[in-house]
Amino acid sequence: MTADEALVAAIAAVDAAGIPYMIVGSLAANFHGIPRSTRDADLVVELRADSLDRLRAALPPDLTLEPQSAFEGVTGTTRYILRLAGSPFVLELFVRSDDAHDCERFERRERVNMLGRRVCMASAEDMIITKLRWLHDAKRSKDRDDIRNMLAVRGESLDRVYLQRWSSEHETAALLDEIRRSLP
Repeated sequence: MTADEALVAAIAAVDAAGIPYMIVGSLAANFHGIPRSTRDADLVVELRADSLDRLRAALPPDLTLEPQSAFEGVTGTTRYILRLAGSPFVLELFVRSDDAHDCERFERRERVNMLGRRVCMASAEDMIITKLRWLHDAKRSKDRDDIRNMLAVRGESLDRVYLQRWSSEHETAALLDEIRRSLP
């Protein structure tokens, strides 16, 4: 099973388990911007008491849900990992937090076509806002590149009022303006 096939199988299992989700991270940034290589896939999920049991039952044999959750430092949420047998590919499941932006971006997720199926994806604006927060807190250069690429590709189609509202709220408006000015 390839990484793309594993992603499709994992999303099918999440759907079968009735778990609301959205694709985030580098896959969403690639979708909205200029693709770069990645070794994993990230989903934000809403879990209920029996969600993980239903997910385990829906997974194909090549995908395994690790039994132990972990606290994820960058997002401040609980993380579960799906591993593809015989591959370095992992799919990380981040539990949606109660953070105001995390809740709103989950409500704003979009249905898009990817890898031959309809999937739920974080919007370009919400990916920019999230990556601004990560860049501000963790200084990850790949986040700056992803933001630049999404701004360049999406340009005028972006909801600038929404971007301004959240970047002001998170005190990243100056960083957003600096990145905008760096575009040709």
